[in-house]
Amino acid sequence: MFKLSNDLLVIDLEATAGVDDNGVQTNNYIIDIGAVFIDRELNIISTFDSLVRPEEPISEFITELTKIDNKMVEKVGLFPEIEEKFMEWVNKCLNGRSLKKVRLCAWGTYFDIPLLRSVYNKYKINFPFSGTAFDIKTMAMLWYSLSGKSTEKLQVSTVAKTMDLKTIGNFHRAITDAKVEAEILKRVFNDLQGIFIDGKNGVELFTINKS
Repeated sequence: MFKLSNDLLVIDLEATAGVDDNGVQTNNYIIDIGAVFIDRELNIISTFDSLVRPEEPISEFITELTKIDNKMVEKVGLFPEIEEKFMEWVNKCLNGRSLKKVRLCAWGTYFDIPLLRSVYNKYKINFPFSGTAFDIKTMAMLWYSLSGKSTEKLQVSTVAKTMDLKTIGNFHRAITDAKVEAEILKRVFNDLQGIFIDGKNGVELFTINKS
């Protein structure tokens, strides 16, 4: 049976996306958190979903992209309040196992993980997770490459379609994306699980479903 040494926490975030004085996009505050907890046998244990009230306006671009507007978040909690609920959920999923063994996963760790860290720092909350993270987009690129497919358009929606994954909800909402990303991650792990076991015996390294 396939088994990891760590639990996995897939996280997807949406942010305010303002613009600084130089016209560069800033992602100062989280407005939407979606997360999926996966155990070491690749079972989805639970999900977390919450809007977050930012301390700056949500840009028109983000409202058009996510359908989240300023009115929707005006009565929800700021990040510290949502973070407390989030960590209660994480610890419940862990069921006594060590938080330090959890590995964060995101679609492009260059965005979600730095944003999460920056907001923790902004509110002077200690970042509780290990520095190691899985980049699901990179793993999807590996799957595409080994399947003989073009890696030019690696969006969550296009990968889900290629893998024939069912989706519920709208893309660019954090929980929808997180659920799909979790299924993509599971598909990659399941398709490649024999690569290190059979290769040493001269058996074909892997077989990927090219559908």
